[in-house]
Amino acid sequence: MRSFRFSAYTAILIDSFHAALASRVLWCAFVAIWLLLFALAPIGYREDLTTDFRWQDFAAGTKLKAMLATGLVQPEQTGPAVAKIANALPDELKDQLRQVGEGSEVRIPLSDFADAFNDLLDDPSWYDPVAWQDLLAPFELIKRQQSASDDWTESERRRVARLRLETALPGVFEARSAQSILMTYAGFDFPASFTIDQRQFKALINQFVLPQLINLLLGFVLVFLGILVTASLIPDLLQPGSLHLLLSKPISRPMLFLTKFLGGCAFVFLCVVQLVIGLWLIAGMRLDIWNARLLWCIPVSVFLFSVFYSVSVLAGLRWRSPILSIGVTCMFGAIVFVVGFVGGLFDGLVRRPDEVIAVTVDRDDIIVKTRGQGLQRFDSDSNQWVDIVESQAMGRDRVLPPVSMDEGTIASARISGGRFNAFGAGTLDLLVFRRRNDWEPERLARLPVSTVDLQSDRAGHLYAKNMGDLFVADIDAIVDDQAEATDDAEAESSMTNWLSKLLSMQGAGTERFQSIIPAKASVASPSEFAVADDGRSLWLISAGRIFQLAKPSDSTDGPWDLVASTEADGEASANARIAISGNVLLVSRLNEPLQFFDSRDLRPIEAQPTHGLESEWDLVKVIGLETQNNDRHRFAFVNADAQAGVIEVDFAGDEPTFKTQTLPFREVVSISRTDQPSQVILSHHIDRLEWIDLRTMQSTKAVRPDMSTWRLVDRYVITPLRTIIPQTGELGGTVAAIIGGSDTAEIPGGPNRDDEQVVRYPIVRPVVSCAAFTLVMLTIGCAYFSRSDY
Repeated sequence: MRSFRFSAYTAILIDSFHAALASRVLWCAFVAIWLLLFALAPIGYREDLTTDFRWQDFAAGTKLKAMLATGLVQPEQTGPAVAKIANALPDELKDQLRQVGEGSEVRIPLSDFADAFNDLLDDPSWYDPVAWQDLLAPFELIKRQQSASDDWTESERRRVARLRLETALPGVFEARSAQSILMTYAGFDFPASFTIDQRQFKALINQFVLPQLINLLLGFVLVFLGILVTASLIPDLLQPGSLHLLLSKPISRPMLFLTKFLGGCAFVFLCVVQLVIGLWLIAGMRLDIWNARLLWCIPVSVFLFSVFYSVSVLAGLRWRSPILSIGVTCMFGAIVFVVGFVGGLFDGLVRRPDEVIAVTVDRDDIIVKTRGQGLQRFDSDSNQWVDIVESQAMGRDRVLPPVSMDEGTIASARISGGRFNAFGAGTLDLLVFRRRNDWEPERLARLPVSTVDLQSDRAGHLYAKNMGDLFVADIDAIVDDQAEATDDAEAESSMTNWLSKLLSMQGAGTERFQSIIPAKASVASPSEFAVADDGRSLWLISAGRIFQLAKPSDSTDGPWDLVASTEADGEASANARIAISGNVLLVSRLNEPLQFFDSRDLRPIEAQPTHGLESEWDLVKVIGLETQNNDRHRFAFVNADAQAGVIEVDFAGDEPTFKTQTLPFREVVSISRTDQPSQVILSHHIDRLEWIDLRTMQSTKAVRPDMSTWRLVDRYVITPLRTIIPQTGELGGTVAAIIGGSDTAEIPGGPNRDDEQVVRYPIVRPVVSCAAFTLVMLTIGCAYFSRSDY
């Protein structure tokens, strides 16, 4: 009898497949899939050197315009290389630059510079070895110039010309990969190219292109078509003759219902198998991307369809109408979309702007920077964060992380219009907040144009880094200044000559901030620096090259001494984090293994991980901790998985060893140092703070502020709705995590990497929510079908 029942269910399931194959819509879908795969089959790629300029390659258009204008009107101020380039530009562009050099406001599109520089690539007569001999050339240029120029290919010749232009104009260009990917179709090149190498290209395809394609085709098109085809299966089953014939056999009503449900999923299964396997073969044979994880999209897509189909079959049981089944399913889809859209709004406008991404503590006062580009102070009386500089969810301004200057004094800066443009609009002043003034901002000193980072040491110095230079100022001199009462217009009129303004546009030093970069070092994007606590040394990573600088004397005037330099492994255009702990320098770069160097001479430190260290962690934040033992050096970090921990480098044995220990906190956003050598501050769960004793790995103090009204609405209304109503849209994140092999993705945050946002794909929540909803719908359907008299 059991064998007979099993055969009956199998026959019903096979009949469902036959019914799906008999559908004209299914065959239309098959033809559409075959045509799509046939159209994608000729796509391919090839590698070439990065040569041509695009307007997106210019990181500092204002600085470029000022440097070239100065090279025309005051060539002795810029050096012979810039003057050679400026004089080789087209006449029309030179006329515009001369007007800039004479004081006129002239808007020059970046595309004009790109076109002019591309012409220079074809005619290298502007190059003079003598003019470039004193410039700091990248290792790639040095290596290529060692070979005979007669042996260069056309791409190599243009590549060398581009590197020479970038060498003469430091801090102007975005860091780009030396290799570019050109997409081809049937052997013909597409006009556009990607300035990324093959490894980055494969990551781009796996993490973004394939997931978006799968989500579009399988997450909307096939689900909608599947509902159209399968909506009639249950109403047809309930026809008197068909149902009575089936129920005359010894089979269970719930099992009959579930079998028809599984048979309805046959439509999507047949389509998904062809589409996914076809995309997998095309990606492997044409793009050299054999990603077996792509095949997991087959069960995920069928699972997604089952969520909507569970609503369709329940509506079919109740009203026995295919049209009503389709209508009810579409209404359900609209509800899911609205709840997901509202939830996304709350994420972007309520939760995300309140995230604490930088912390500074001054005795009992806590000052933080939020992701909404605001500064806040914790008010213990009200147990809430109080705005010092108001956060803006959709604002264009950028606020630098606060740094401690001396007791009762905090420094920061607000760049108008600078969230995605380092130069912003108007002048850039240092904002100083003092306890005695109830933390009201004062403008005390002019910062270099395009400043993107501020740091201080314990020796009384404040450091500022912009897009092309590094500066230092004496904190006592700044604090003793009187607050400036002049507005931007008056400040501009105080400039006695246009040459000073041209230098300012290039990001030159100001009255208080003096450049410390020596001639044989440079600051180029992406860059970051770390300063020793005593203020005698600092380390800079710039476009993949690491420099160690030492202060020559007690004076802060003039450039520092270049002690050592080396090249970090990997792609020079990868973003970097750098931290110093005693004699160990840690470098973390996006999608690159962690690298350790001896901070005294920049020799690489080779060691074997002993516990928990993953070499390719992408560290969102890393800080060096004070050393109390010369053999042990520690770094605290937050990785892309929102985990915080400590990396320890131990020199006690014959060979150095690495080990790590994670902290017992989730959803960590940032980590900061305190005055105590064995203590750090974690910010987690949006705006909570935790003081951690690293000796015991336990919390010694916590700040848990009361939530605002909108945050309460999000917690007690929106979050329950997103839990009860299945968030099928979030399954797109599950697909992206499966295909890309990572549950996180980084979104650039503009000039300052502290503003970068790590998107963590929700994997467990949408799967559990959708599975629970589908189970409830099928349970209700089974109960209704068992108790109804048809």
